[in-house]
Amino acid sequence: MSTLTFINEGTFSTSVEELFAWHERPGAFDRLNPAWRPVRVLQKPNSITDGARAKIQIPLGPVGIPWLLEHSGYRKNVSFVDTQISGPFRSWKHQHLFSSTAPSTSHLRDEIRFELPFGVSFGSSLFLSELTRLFQYRHSILRSDLELHQRWSTSPRQRILISGSSGFIGNALVAFLRTGGHEVTRLVRRVAKAPHEVQWDPEKRSIASTPEVDTVIHLGGEDISSGRWSELKKSRIRSSRVNSTTLLSQFIADGTIKTRTALFASAIGIYGERGDEKISESSQLGEGFLADVGREWEEATVAAKSSGARVVNLRFGVVLNPAGGALARMWIPFYCGLGGRLGSGTQYMSWISLQDVLGVFEHVLFTEKLHGPVNVVAPNTATNTEFTKTFGSVIHRPTTFPVPAKILSLAFGELADAALLASTRAVPTRLLESGYRFFLPDLLSALRFECGLT
Repeated sequence: MSTLTFINEGTFSTSVEELFAWHERPGAFDRLNPAWRPVRVLQKPNSITDGARAKIQIPLGPVGIPWLLEHSGYRKNVSFVDTQISGPFRSWKHQHLFSSTAPSTSHLRDEIRFELPFGVSFGSSLFLSELTRLFQYRHSILRSDLELHQRWSTSPRQRILISGSSGFIGNALVAFLRTGGHEVTRLVRRVAKAPHEVQWDPEKRSIASTPEVDTVIHLGGEDISSGRWSELKKSRIRSSRVNSTTLLSQFIADGTIKTRTALFASAIGIYGERGDEKISESSQLGEGFLADVGREWEEATVAAKSSGARVVNLRFGVVLNPAGGALARMWIPFYCGLGGRLGSGTQYMSWISLQDVLGVFEHVLFTEKLHGPVNVVAPNTATNTEFTKTFGSVIHRPTTFPVPAKILSLAFGELADAALLASTRAVPTRLLESGYRFFLPDLLSALRFECGLT
């Protein structure tokens, strides 16, 4: 039997107390789950103290492999240990060792001793390489989260109610806000199963008793990119956005939900096809189905505004992360070497990394002067050709299979012209003017970070 050792170390610009506290807060476990190879959480640990257990399912084969880990060796601001109780390894012991290097800097050492299944050493180099990628990503997430939270460390923590929290943006946002010390309650459509959940039913226009909060965040809506747009599909796209927003806005207006701030999702599709025109929040709105939906979506927040709440309409561009959205759909064909530009490739793509989306949310929470429309996009837009080449270079794959516009139109109908081939060059004017500093402002660094290739 051969015991292998893996060590990863990092220095962080924060106190050891805050570094350790990040790991203790709800959300840390989810934040460290890699987007490109996420595990299924079967049992989430309620702490990192001795005896707490986590059970996850590793995505391997048709079923996956269950892995049960137990925490031990808890010493506040010093260490904690994860030990395998049962799972894929012959043995596994992961020590998290924290130390202070100065009043405002600290050090984290991950030390793992493990034996591969059946005591074999075959494949150990490949596995150690994957561990290196994973822990570099984990430290990048940790470093970024700490930096983003540090910007608002002197502001009071908020009580936040979030709808649409089961999507890939919502899940990441809940975890991120919790690691920042905020109290987050999920607004769910199923029966509430946890203390920080409140059930609502938009179809029946009902909601359970809701605690007073500082901010309401409303996400969600039918996925516009899943298949052709039939009339039924278009109706669902519209109603899933407008109806739920109208209801939540009314709940705020009549005092059913008490809040000072409401952040409602919107999209840059509201600007329509605009060629190479740079579009700020003050630009004229566009034409077409998505622009019409966008108008109705934002008009549905009028009731909340009348209550005196600060209302922000977050106009999202393409959010980059392998866990969902456009990048998740592109991952397999590009990884198989079948990627290529869409149509002429000259259409502009207004993108933003998921990590900056999280930073933008916290920025808007605390920036009282922000209200109305805000473009949630990175400052450096890219054409479809530029995006295609950059993504291919990041994952080391050729991008030599362009898809002609006619083929896209035949395959996707109206969706192709309105979304895949449309050019919208939005710029984050109001974010920049309000002082937001982008963590990942250029496409190459954003794709490398989100794909765990930093």
